[in-house]
Amino acid sequence: MGKKKQPTNQVFIDFSLRDRTLLHLGQVAAQREGERIFQSLLAGEWLLEPAGEAADVSSGQEVIRQLGRKLPYPEVVKVAQLHQVEGEFIGLSALYQNKGWVFVNAQADEHERQYYTYLLTASLGLYMSYSQPETLAQRAEQLVFEAFLPENEVQSFFHRGISKISPALAMDIAEFFRVPFWVVLRRALLLEVISDEQYRNFMTIKPERPAKTRPLFVSRGGDLEGDIEEQWLEEGM
Repeated sequence: MGKKKQPTNQVFIDFSLRDRTLLHLGQVAAQREGERIFQSLLAGEWLLEPAGEAADVSSGQEVIRQLGRKLPYPEVVKVAQLHQVEGEFIGLSALYQNKGWVFVNAQADEHERQYYTYLLTASLGLYMSYSQPETLAQRAEQLVFEAFLPENEVQSFFHRGISKISPALAMDIAEFFRVPFWVVLRRALLLEVISDEQYRNFMTIKPERPAKTRPLFVSRGGDLEGDIEEQWLEEGM
């Protein structure tokens, strides 16, 4: 047989992976619940495979491809959306049965699940270089920002003169990037596209879907086009 072809953006690691958690998301309660879930998995109280009522399981290869970095991921990476978990659980990444796993709350908002899946998948490719959870989370976040929230695209939605953003526009922006609105705001703040004051004010906005869907366009040059521009003018930007 010929040499096995490695998946795109992965570096083969020829050793057995010890079962353990790598990165927990959220505050103490969320992390505690995540650890409880993982320990119950190790104890055989529920099964991941074959997939059943406990979780919806899918391959993480497409996320790895989208992240676009050649990193030492485990050879097999899977994403499990967990059902019947406590509401405070957000997500975690772990090594289990010689595979890399991403666990997220199936009950979470669609954009949150997407973002946390990106972040936790990135952590599976970075944990060998970042042993501390805080630095691992920061580097994973940076990788996700670079891959899914490019600087020029974020800049096309914000500037220092913005005084307010409607809930509908906040939803449009979240759906454009397919991550929570607060994630886009954090990226804009780190890029210094918006000020601390703007960030604090915009963080109070709760994105809402408008009664009538409006198209959101960004031209190839990065300029806003269509109804979104009119809406900003109406808001006195």
